[in-house]
Amino acid sequence: MSALLHIAKKEIRIAFRERLIVFLGIIIMVLLGISLFAGFVSYEQQKEIITKTENDKRQEWLNQGDKHPHIAAHYGTFAFKPKTVLSLFDFGLDAYTGTSVYLEAHNQHEFMFRPAQDHSSMIRFGELSSSLVLQVLLPLLIIFLSFSSYTKEKESGTLKLLMSQGVSANAITWGKILAYCIILLIMLMPFFVGLILIANATANNDSLPDVASRTALLITIYAIYLFLVITIAVWISMKSLTGRNALLTLLTFWTFFVILMPKTVANLSESFYPLPSMREFKAGIEESKLNGLDGQTPRSVRMAELETEYLEKYKVDSLSQLPFNFEGVSMQAGEDYGNMVYDHHYEGIRAIFSKQNRLGSIASIFNPFIATQHLSMSLSGTDLHTFNHFENEVEEYRRMLVRRMNNDMAENSKYGEFYEYAAGEELWEEIDGFYYTAPTFFFALRPYYLELLSLLAWVVFTIFLLKRSNKKLKPIHG
Repeated sequence: MSALLHIAKKEIRIAFRERLIVFLGIIIMVLLGISLFAGFVSYEQQKEIITKTENDKRQEWLNQGDKHPHIAAHYGTFAFKPKTVLSLFDFGLDAYTGTSVYLEAHNQHEFMFRPAQDHSSMIRFGELSSSLVLQVLLPLLIIFLSFSSYTKEKESGTLKLLMSQGVSANAITWGKILAYCIILLIMLMPFFVGLILIANATANNDSLPDVASRTALLITIYAIYLFLVITIAVWISMKSLTGRNALLTLLTFWTFFVILMPKTVANLSESFYPLPSMREFKAGIEESKLNGLDGQTPRSVRMAELETEYLEKYKVDSLSQLPFNFEGVSMQAGEDYGNMVYDHHYEGIRAIFSKQNRLGSIASIFNPFIATQHLSMSLSGTDLHTFNHFENEVEEYRRMLVRRMNNDMAENSKYGEFYEYAAGEELWEEIDGFYYTAPTFFFALRPYYLELLSLLAWVVFTIFLLKRSNKKLKPIHG
């Protein structure tokens, strides 16, 4: 143990003497500080805007005046995607999923105001976020910090000297790894403390539950990821003859795992499981609405069957003799069928997205960067599964609102007297405002079991690799 600590101290002293390492470390710390501060400012601003707009739209709904309930259902309202506190750490898909959606009868609108629409194509390379710095830039610092960890010992002859004095290869290897872990801990401690303080300060007013648990898991995931980068860098240095070879190999690995492979997997998933165009998608919905999901039962046939069903059920000769306004019933029946149409087509789209994501999850088994990226978005509440959950909640709210309007029309108005009946604020107040709470982190992590297994497998693999290599280690130079 004393040899291991002695080697760790020596590596730390050497690292802090290297101007390039200190300079890169300062840059990383500055970038993390800027990204955290900018993310917090953006979070506060967007949260304030969303809260104000929600209140304004709520008042518009309540103060819309007396009108027919179905007209009120078309007047509609808006639902807004809340900004989660951990999104300041990992923006995830927030730039692509939109921030608000218009809710009205008969139509399930797409989300509007996607921030990516206001950016150039460079946004595909990612915005400056804390997660980007930790996932992409910090591994570069680790590479420059540790690429010569073993090669310099071989070239100077100190490795042979250490081993001749009885210092085990295991102590040398883990002493170096411990040193680099301590250096990263010193660098990242202020950032993670700041993240924890911000997350805890806003947790009670956030739509994301289990913020403390999610933050702890995020830190754990990134600790594992960075540990893997360190151990792989040290192992490659151990296996390389020169520092130049080690650096070239590590930079090649970084380029492949961080840049090329994720982009290739994304392109392959889109090629294997292509999405229909928006025009085709909407045309399919309209066709199903017009002629039915089977293509053979148009709306006129469905309405005629519904009329016959109610006339026979209540044993009356005309719709005006029913004890309720059949127009409300027919409108809700049309709404229910439209919901079936939307569910059918959206399930098809989501099935394609699921297959694309599945390919990414499989790729994460071979690439811890992809695994970390997916888990980071999930815990931050900015991944596709969390957005789908939010979208489902919004749609349930829309359907509840429209159903209540149509039911009031059926219960309180007369058949054939559409414009003669008007509801007022008392009915509008029965519709509560829309408030969203994201699922727990257990639910959020459920689709990412392959990513979790990947990180665990990589830890076991790298430790096994180091243990086996330590047994075979022989000083070449000196």
